[in-house]
Amino acid sequence: MGVPNDPEFQKRVLLATLALLDRTSGPVLEDFPDDAPELSSSQDENAMNGMFCPIALPKPVDDSEQPGDAGSTVLREIESLAPWYDLAVRSRGRTTVGPSGMPIKDAARFVMAFLEDQTVPAPHSDQPYGRLLKLAYEDIKAYYGEAITAQPGLNTSLQIENWLFNETSFGKALWSLRDICQASDDEYFQYLGKNSIVPDRQINPA
Repeated sequence: MGVPNDPEFQKRVLLATLALLDRTSGPVLEDFPDDAPELSSSQDENAMNGMFCPIALPKPVDDSEQPGDAGSTVLREIESLAPWYDLAVRSRGRTTVGPSGMPIKDAARFVMAFLEDQTVPAPHSDQPYGRLLKLAYEDIKAYYGEAITAQPGLNTSLQIENWLFNETSFGKALWSLRDICQASDDEYFQYLGKNSIVPDRQINPA
């Protein structure tokens, strides 16, 4: 749909889309002939962060809300991202989500439950506990990343990373998970907190 406040281009896209309904056979897959316009110099380039149609995710919970609220918000984020994730999988024919062996919402429930209670039982026992926790949050990271890159527009790895860790409830949860793991007496959790959960360039931005 292009950049905001460009009704002429958006109207052309919508009319072209509706015209496909006149086809007598299908399925129909057709590219729009023109590229989406870029932001003009008079527009706020920072508002788009390089994405032409950013996802309206639920607002991250603040520190005054109950712990369980964060889990609900992350699950709603996952639901909001689902159409984009499905599009990414169809377009690429593959996904990197899945090593935990859990459906993505179950992985999220496990991670968010761990934030509230570090003795919460693991969903299954075919992996060591810490390893399963790592696989769960890495699956969710991959889900968010693949979903957001399915959107039109040029998305650099740093833009995606900044979005994940600074604009989503799951990103906020990852910062909390890092703190918990770093404070743990378990050496593996300490390793995760130092080396795996949040990238160095988010901790020490240039």
